[in-house]
Amino acid sequence: MLPISLPDGRISGHWGAFKFTAIPYRREPKGHREQYADFSLAQIVTEQYSSELWTHETTVTPAYASEGWAWTDGKLGFLLTKYSQDGMEWSLLDRVPLEAGRAGLRWGGCGIYRGDPEHGAWLAPGESHRFGVTRLTAYEGGIIEGFYTFRQEMSARGHGCPGGFDPPVHWNELYDNRLWWLPEEQQNNPEMRKKYYTLTDMQEEAAKAKAIGCEALYMDPGWDTSFASKIWDEARLGPYKSFTEMLQHDYGLKSSLHTPLSGWCDPSSYAPEMHRLDRFGRRLTWPKERGFEASTLCGASRRYIEETARRLKMLARDGAGYFMFDGTMYHGECWDPEHGHRVPARREEHVQSLFRLARMVHAEYPHVLIEMHDPVVGGQNIRYAPTYYGHGRGSGGEGLTQALGFDSVWAFELMWMPMEDLLSGRAITLYYYNLAYGLPLYIHIDLRPDNENALVFWWNASTCRHLGIGGTHKNPEVRRVHREAMATYRKLESFFKAGTFYGLKETVHLHVHPTEPAAVINCFNLEDHPIEQEVEFVPERFGLDAKRTYGITGVTAHASGRGYVLRFRVPARGHQLAEIQGL
Repeated sequence: MLPISLPDGRISGHWGAFKFTAIPYRREPKGHREQYADFSLAQIVTEQYSSELWTHETTVTPAYASEGWAWTDGKLGFLLTKYSQDGMEWSLLDRVPLEAGRAGLRWGGCGIYRGDPEHGAWLAPGESHRFGVTRLTAYEGGIIEGFYTFRQEMSARGHGCPGGFDPPVHWNELYDNRLWWLPEEQQNNPEMRKKYYTLTDMQEEAAKAKAIGCEALYMDPGWDTSFASKIWDEARLGPYKSFTEMLQHDYGLKSSLHTPLSGWCDPSSYAPEMHRLDRFGRRLTWPKERGFEASTLCGASRRYIEETARRLKMLARDGAGYFMFDGTMYHGECWDPEHGHRVPARREEHVQSLFRLARMVHAEYPHVLIEMHDPVVGGQNIRYAPTYYGHGRGSGGEGLTQALGFDSVWAFELMWMPMEDLLSGRAITLYYYNLAYGLPLYIHIDLRPDNENALVFWWNASTCRHLGIGGTHKNPEVRRVHREAMATYRKLESFFKAGTFYGLKETVHLHVHPTEPAAVINCFNLEDHPIEQEVEFVPERFGLDAKRTYGITGVTAHASGRGYVLRFRVPARGHQLAEIQGL
């Protein structure tokens, strides 16, 4: 605890120059251009915390919560973090009243936030819970250096970008497929699937994927027997093994699949015994009229997890290379003692079962990539669980110790309106995420709102290590620009997929090659008029040899005392790329 004097409500002395910044979500996924999770010490000890990170509504709590906090005056700083894989925890800041008008800043130790960690918040007789580790790390620099310190810490714990990460660029058929856009969840209607989701339809989408330079066809809702059954509809599409072989032979593509789980599905493909039991012993039944998000399946049921793993492993056996774990939402307690979970099963049991499912698949098919939506709230532009939670190897049990969990994190549903997301400031959250984590983000964006500068394409290529695209733009000129952008991206993809990300500012991103003395810089202009901008490239700041000479293409540049100065001329709502190569 740090005692603080508050004459006239202000912090006196040295600490008055220090402020706290939330890591990684300085910009929340629902934020705007003026929203920053930056707080003065006076705010922490006198005000409550308002946020839209955990829920869609603004919530106010006494404690300030984040995965980490950079506490800095711009010259020196401390990184405060909280870490646990055995219960959802956050680094908490709050205040303690002291005598003589003083207040104490309280940080570290253990604390309950929004009822988590559940197993620490409520202990039955004879039970115990081990809280996570609080770490305080001193560093030189300001906010950005605090992010990099956090990233280094998380990478050391195994939550960085794996060496040689090379996921296939996806073409998502959803945006051009009429099935998805039918009203009232008619995409689950067998007749509509027969009409709009046929083998011929998927071959047409595969041809688009090949033409633009993608590496895999990603199939969203429509390929299975019913929504989220995860059973390939062989009667409509032929055997899955034949399909994956056809994709590879005819189009040079891999197969990737949308595989929603218990929180968003048509649960009728699972046995009634896998549905939740309420505290009165009544089995819940799916109210179909309320839609897929009203699923009553128990995501923590052992039988449900084992059956889902069986279905996924059959798909992996026949050629699937990627699963999207959508539909991860937690919907409520389950009191069924036959499900093999704690009674009642709540949020934590649900979340841990999702992680177990990923490891069950990876135990037999380690090459299959698995993306995990937020394990509490699913595919939304909020984030409940700590980003790292459930990533990496299991803590033991059931022979899955060596099996890895998920491979990538969902990029906060910033797929439907990517131009609006970027110009409004919401998509700036992706910039701050990359400062804090090498753990890959995945997104598949709709290219139809993009412009003639491929602004949307390049922003997401620069901030999401696993990129997916889809949607045919109505303007032939923009389609041509997209093909050219994809060709450039594929040439430079190692920088974006597996390189090290550095932020020179929110709209200037530098990517260092994972193995070569080279870098690329993406400069973005989100304004409605052209801009010119000078960017200083100092090699040693980015782990490159300061004694080496570098060649620069794509922009004009000249040597400076410490490195090079690059001049970017970026069109309105546009992008310019510079390549830097060690000579």
